[in-house]
Amino acid sequence: MNITTPTSLVQNVLPPFNAYIMIGPVVLGALVNACLFGGLVIQTYVYHANFPNDHRVVKLTVAAILASQTAHMICVSATLWKVAVSGYGNPLTLSIFPLGADAAILFTAITGTLVESCFAFRLWKLSKTLTLPLISLALCLLAQSIALTMTVKAFAMTNLLTFETDENKLITLSLTSRLVCELTLTLSMAWYLRKQRSSAFVRTTTIIDRLVLWTLETGLMTSLVVVLVMSFFLAMRQNYIWVGLYATLATVNANSLLASLNGRLILRVPNQSLNMNPPSSSAGRRSRETQSLVINVTRTVGTVPDVFKYDEGEV
Repeated sequence: MNITTPTSLVQNVLPPFNAYIMIGPVVLGALVNACLFGGLVIQTYVYHANFPNDHRVVKLTVAAILASQTAHMICVSATLWKVAVSGYGNPLTLSIFPLGADAAILFTAITGTLVESCFAFRLWKLSKTLTLPLISLALCLLAQSIALTMTVKAFAMTNLLTFETDENKLITLSLTSRLVCELTLTLSMAWYLRKQRSSAFVRTTTIIDRLVLWTLETGLMTSLVVVLVMSFFLAMRQNYIWVGLYATLATVNANSLLASLNGRLILRVPNQSLNMNPPSSSAGRRSRETQSLVINVTRTVGTVPDVFKYDEGEV
């Protein structure tokens, strides 16, 4: 009589267990995600403290992103607890995604939709055309629709390896669509900014150069994370390295938007105030108050592109 032992059952559903590539990536991913979430909270505070006059839609978007990322942080923490604490010593717990990881896919999709929609709106304001923004939104909706489908299927998962094999095409299509969307938005905005450089003043040219660099830095960071997730998923899907990277994707995406919004601080030039008080006359000391004259001197640094303005009434 052939009796299946727990050890042989583990070998049937999982590759040889190695904590370094199974539990380790989840732990590191959760820790990095926690640090990024802390940065996101700080950036959100900086945003509300410095841009109180932004349009209500932008403020609501930032609030929705923070709420989604808070839920995402809870899900990632629950996944870490399941993998490293409650499931300690039982490799069978790694044969399926924990419920927290399944829900994290949903909040990653929500954050991606909000962030990429904001960047698409900024691209529309900058380009004054609908072609590239609509293409970006279509790719965004495709990626997030697949992610929502994957969320439903992940909750019904019975085996991780089978799930990865059966849904390989959908997962790859979702990541590819997201990568193309991110690159389209980033490179298009950088190109249109550079296009404005030729007809700008010298000081405005310096600002535009700074904006181009800032746009590339914030946009390409998310693209790099997507490339790493897709590479490790296609090359080493039998371990959790790609899962640990995916855990940080939504928070990197959210930080890129907040960094872009707060990057407007580099465009501000402080006013110089000269306090010019008239000298007091010793002979005419009477009970009159000396009035002080303050002259505000403002430097003109050039015209800032309208795409980086979100004042009330401009959206």
